[in-house]
Amino acid sequence: MSDQPSDPPFVESNEDEEVMEASFEELTAFSAERLADASDVVLARALSRFEVDERREVLRKVSEAQAANILAEMDEEDAAEVLTAMRESRAVRMIEGFDPDDAADVVAELEAGDRARLMGALEPETAEDINMLLSYDPETAGGVMTTDFGVVRIDHTIEEAINDIRRQREELDNIYYIYVVDDEDHLRGVVSIREMLLARPGAHIRDIMHDDLEGVCAPDDDRELVAIRTAELNLAALPVVDQDGKLIGIVTHDDVLDIVQDEATEDFQKMVGAGGDESILDSIRDSLRKRNPWLVVNLLTISVAAGVITFYEDQIESMAILAVMMPVIANLGGNTGAQTLAVLIRSLAVGEIQPRDSFAICGREAVKGLCNGMIIGLITAAAVALFTQDVLVAGVVFAAMVCTMTFSGFAGAAIPLTLKRLDFDPAQSSSIFVTGIVDMVGFLVFLQLATWLLF
Repeated sequence: MSDQPSDPPFVESNEDEEVMEASFEELTAFSAERLADASDVVLARALSRFEVDERREVLRKVSEAQAANILAEMDEEDAAEVLTAMRESRAVRMIEGFDPDDAADVVAELEAGDRARLMGALEPETAEDINMLLSYDPETAGGVMTTDFGVVRIDHTIEEAINDIRRQREELDNIYYIYVVDDEDHLRGVVSIREMLLARPGAHIRDIMHDDLEGVCAPDDDRELVAIRTAELNLAALPVVDQDGKLIGIVTHDDVLDIVQDEATEDFQKMVGAGGDESILDSIRDSLRKRNPWLVVNLLTISVAAGVITFYEDQIESMAILAVMMPVIANLGGNTGAQTLAVLIRSLAVGEIQPRDSFAICGREAVKGLCNGMIIGLITAAAVALFTQDVLVAGVVFAAMVCTMTFSGFAGAAIPLTLKRLDFDPAQSSSIFVTGIVDMVGFLVFLQLATWLLF
């Protein structure tokens, strides 16, 4: 959550493990010096296991600066709970100690009354920055940017610009680039500290700046696209400008790492019907609310698949091998679809797929399923032939395996691409739909082929 590195480079030591595993009583028994030496990240993880009042008691043992850093590393909801329970004056000092983007994330989680109370007590400039950040959708560049960045005027001399940066030093934890603006704050270029220090005496910023800016973002740009752009351009930060071209913030590489991790976690959890933002520490009520609707959908899709079986009860009763092989074929078909789905969701996330590619991708994945189906089908058919001494049954198993896995490869690509075209989240429970549809088709193909060829 925080843009500030904890103890760079962060490597969890034996002492950090001791902090992580400590109970509340053990942690509060640590001296202030021992807690001051601990990593803010580790302390934040440790506090996440405790109740709000217990977190406050531990935070009282460290300096206010460290307490702010610890809260900035915690989950936003947990940090908001702690701030709400604090005295107003201390809570305000905590928020003032956050980076602007971290402050906005935590304030967004406060109840309306608490938010208004604490925002009213903040320094006007801090409150203005937070309100601006809160005005943007959290899923956009504006929602993840920070308003702390190095800036100099285009008409200043090098000496004046260096003095400007010195005056900003208390607000700048990390200086990635120095951005050049005009008198109306329009972004005009970028310059590095090295170039400023090595410039000839008397030179102006306009003489050494680079005006061929790359990766400039609008505040409404999707944050996933911002992350992709950062990786493609190999930049440490991207500038964000409003519709008038005024520089309003930057998205740092720290933010991009958070975006990548959050999106990967969200996609993985959504694929299986869990909440995108769900944590294992969520309450039972919250988890039920996020998971149960998709379990109902899963029940409906699998019920359709089960319904197919009712039309073939006589065949299954007269030939037990059919009942044995049904789950084998369905399971391998489901795995084929899941493999395709996992790779395709990742490709969508990193922007590798264009709309025009959809047909070719579905066809290619069907061919992959066909090839795998022939290999797995031959192995399975050979085993069935040895067990049953019936070549015709083995042939049915082989044909059903090939058909099911071919369809599974196609479905694993077609379903998320269709959801994407319809402006739905392609990761949202695609796995549930793929599994249900593949099971239905697998049962139908296998049992119908058996009916045609064996009865």
